[in-house]
Amino acid sequence: MRAFIILPLAVFSIIGFALLFFAITQHWEVGVAGWITISLFAFFPLLILYGILFGFSVSARQQTRIEEIRNKLSADGNGLYIDMPLFDKRCFITWESVEAIVHYNYIVSSDFTANHSGLRFYLNSLPTYTKKEKQWWLNRLFNSDPVGNCMDVSEETKGYQEIPDMIEKYLGVDVAVNCFTDPRKGTLISTETYAYQDGITTLEKWKPDNGARESIVYSRSNQSMEEIKRAFLFSNIKC
Repeated sequence: MRAFIILPLAVFSIIGFALLFFAITQHWEVGVAGWITISLFAFFPLLILYGILFGFSVSARQQTRIEEIRNKLSADGNGLYIDMPLFDKRCFITWESVEAIVHYNYIVSSDFTANHSGLRFYLNSLPTYTKKEKQWWLNRLFNSDPVGNCMDVSEETKGYQEIPDMIEKYLGVDVAVNCFTDPRKGTLISTETYAYQDGITTLEKWKPDNGARESIVYSRSNQSMEEIKRAFLFSNIKC
């Protein structure tokens, strides 16, 4: 899949370097703007290619900033609260509005394998949003709230690990579904251990789990998966 991205970028970069070569050797009169354009044509695709193939290192300061803007979840007897620092607002879901909760666990494969896991809340009434007094100008410009009766809370949300305990405490049901499984690790195929001067590295090869990708964690009306999806079709808010 990445080949469809890498190939055009490589072509653009080669063309850019060819133009840069001829501009230098043939003494083209292109002006400052021309030199900037040709240089960008050559080096910008190369920079993107480097990021795709090798990735960019993240500094401690950048990592701290990433943590600061991550959504954070908390709960009390009234409902769930999702703080959204990136959008300068907080989402509130009452426990009475929770009609069903489904755990989703998808594997997406291309040149690499990614896992998308989280909990999907199906609501019988809309969540409410409270905005901060001081908002970033872009959030003030685009201040509309999502409208829908279904909300996804990904495993990357702070406090996600505590959701099963919240469900058991405030909805009074036992959570039988394991909400923290990684479908990429179904069956262990092999293990290889390498010893180096500075330590030991163990590489594991796993066969993905091809089991159910969605499991009902809670259903107020004891509905099946098909009934839940049919009732909430076309209503989905990502969070």
